[in-house]
Amino acid sequence: MLFLALDASTPVTTVAVARDREVLAEISVAARGASEVLLPAVNAALELAGAELRELDRLVAGTGPGTFTGIRIAVATARALSLASGVPLAAGSTLAALAAPVPAEDVLAVIDARRREVFAQRFEAGRPAGEILCSKPHDLRVEGSPVIVGDGAVRYREILEPLGIIPPDDSPLHRVSAAGHVLAADLEAVPAEDLIPLYIRRPDAEVRRDRNPWST
Repeated sequence: MLFLALDASTPVTTVAVARDREVLAEISVAARGASEVLLPAVNAALELAGAELRELDRLVAGTGPGTFTGIRIAVATARALSLASGVPLAAGSTLAALAAPVPAEDVLAVIDARRREVFAQRFEAGRPAGEILCSKPHDLRVEGSPVIVGDGAVRYREILEPLGIIPPDDSPLHRVSAAGHVLAADLEAVPAEDLIPLYIRRPDAEVRRDRNPWST
């Protein structure tokens, strides 16, 4: 199966083209403004892989959790590409993509959720071992000693390090990659209306609006 995976849930916008779980090309751009870099990254990855959009068997979109704007851009882009090409869609968990490349049986994937919170999920042997949490870092509780990865693990290292093993800050294991989606995605086709962003909590804009008594 030839497929393309994309994710913009974190500050790194990432795209990969793969055949049967083997990555043929990957483009990752660490920049703000996924709306400006995602489509060029898709085109560049396809060109590097020697593939065309209409040849794909699946389009995998990272649905979060992560930044609200990035998730929306990734989902909207995948839907538009699917509509234009007829290629079926599939949903990919951003936390699963973060955990998948880690060479360990027990992994805690942690993404910085801002507001001094993190999105976190435990994985055992590549499978979810618990629900996705949105929590203050000091409220996380785990048994055992998982490998803890993600930008949340880097930012809150002093708080989370007693819970497990955190690789060095510059380790690529802390970065969500489309190659991780290649490993983690189940590739089950879903209708466009079922490709739903996984926000976990309310968007920041809604919170600010509720705090402003003059908002309409």
